[in-house]
Amino acid sequence: MRILRLAALGLIVALAMPAHAEDGSDDDDFQTPEAAIVLALQAAVRADDKDWFVSHMHFPVRYFGKTKHIIRSKEWFLDHYSTIIGPELKANILAQDPEKHFKNYQGLMVGDGGRNIWFEEFGDPGADIPSNYEIITINNSD
Repeated sequence: MRILRLAALGLIVALAMPAHAEDGSDDDDFQTPEAAIVLALQAAVRADDKDWFVSHMHFPVRYFGKTKHIIRSKEWFLDHYSTIIGPELKANILAQDPEKHFKNYQGLMVGDGGRNIWFEEFGDPGADIPSNYEIITINNSD
């Protein structure tokens, strides 16, 4: 009986190991979807890629800055980009370690304090709708 338990435990441990560990690759090669979206956001911030932001927004987007606003259109966002995505918010996003993000039932937060961007995961892989992270809130205040 003891041998069966040890064998079962060994099987459970083997099955629980991530697939990439079996092929000898480094853990650093594995990237979570959350880390990928953080890295993509950081690249967009560095390049001031407004189109990336627009394509990753789930309208309406809540904005909390010097004023509160609901961003309802990509045109409005593009017209106000430099105010919404200001230097302090950019600095917080670029300082974020992609592997040490904050995630809870409300979504994924990139940045910290009062300057951050929140993403929510949308899609339904079971219904052949791929999952992707979209911006739902932008906070840019003290």
